Amino acid sequence: MGPIRRLLGRTIVPPSLFWRSILIVVLPLVILQLVLTVIFYNRHWDVVTRWLATGVAGEVALAVELLEAAPTPEAQRELLERMREYLGLRFSLEPGGRLDEAIEENGLDGWRLSHIDQKILESFEQRLDRPFVIDLRSEMPGFVVAFVQLDDGLLRVMAPRQRVTSTTTMLLMYWMVGASLVLIAVAVYFLGLQVRPIRELAKAVENFGRGVDVGDFRPRGPSEIRRAAAAFNVMRDRILRHLSQRTEMLAAISHDLRTPLTRMKLELELLGSDDPMAKELEADVGDMIELVDTYLAFVRGEEGETAEPVELRPLLEQMAQRAQRAGAETELSVPVPITSSLRPTAFRRCLANLVDNAARHGKWVRIAAERRPRAVVITIEDDGPGIPENLRETVFQPFFRVDTARRRQTGGTGLGLSIARDIVLGHGGELTFESSVKGGAKAMLRLPA
Repeated sequence: MGPIRRLLGRTIVPPSLFWRSILIVVLPLVILQLVLTVIFYNRHWDVVTRWLATGVAGEVALAVELLEAAPTPEAQRELLERMREYLGLRFSLEPGGRLDEAIEENGLDGWRLSHIDQKILESFEQRLDRPFVIDLRSEMPGFVVAFVQLDDGLLRVMAPRQRVTSTTTMLLMYWMVGASLVLIAVAVYFLGLQVRPIRELAKAVENFGRGVDVGDFRPRGPSEIRRAAAAFNVMRDRILRHLSQRTEMLAAISHDLRTPLTRMKLELELLGSDDPMAKELEADVGDMIELVDTYLAFVRGEEGETAEPVELRPLLEQMAQRAQRAGAETELSVPVPITSSLRPTAFRRCLANLVDNAARHGKWVRIAAERRPRAVVITIEDDGPGIPENLRETVFQPFFRVDTARRRQTGGTGLGLSIARDIVLGHGGELTFESSVKGGAKAMLRLPA
């Protein structure tokens, strides 16, 4: 049952809440219409038609017997006048008339009968024991014409359509279908009003996740949506307050750490000692300053920067030149102009970390960008040693390096990829690694289109 339920959920149930709500409203209405049409109206129409047609057929059969019993043509004409007056049917007798001639003249041969027409024909067959034919599509609007073969002529009977079958059933069905369409239109309108706040809330959450300041979201709509909007506003305020507190704390850390480190570096330079230990101490202080700067860049994440439309090709050209300056052979592929909403400084830092990492470990770097239906994909690949598959998620951990020896001469502090992923996630995208065509690493950046 599980696989079947999942298959039906993917193929029948629409993914949108709006269309699911429409399905909940429309499907029972359609089923009710089908049940009423097939079971009630169809059966009701059959019964009414059978009774009406049987009554008219009985009157025609009575007229046939009386005409056969009339002794003279004058008596037949007088009888026809009385039956026309009392029965409400139009009778005419054609002396010497033939049924086959009437069939040929009115084009009644080979007609396909509907379900209701078949019921009318069956009722006449039960009452009449004479050869007959019924014109159910007479040129006279609103009438049904029956031709009955008599011994001395052809009897022509015209009966109003409502005397043979119910004409209000279709009108009732039209009213029912029309009312259903009006109800569906009203349901679509009001469901659209209910779903609109959900879409606006989802858009606000998506924009906030991409670093766009959406301000306080105005709760509206049903109470459940208002509660969700209020919870979003509270969450947004807490996140912004946390980021503000973190920024203030980092400013204090920057002042408390960078000042003594800078003073130590200046004092070492003023000593001017050629002692190898002093040189190593000076290098260690420089490394500490670099490490503090890198750590601050990682945790700061450029909170104050706002997103704006950025053309990717000039930015990627700068990254290609950066890789060339690092001594790598570069390729750039941006087939069409692509513009994406980015925080320029932060995203430039993300690309720089990835490009520096590729140029550090390889001699060939390829940078490409393409627009897909739902995403903008940027790839940066190299021909270096690559990243083992079991470490492609671990490399994003802060201070983790594939080089377990953590040698400073190999470059890097172990925070570059962590910063890059943090920035990509802040844009609402994702960053993963795959294998390059030349065996190295291939960074895949997917951003919302």
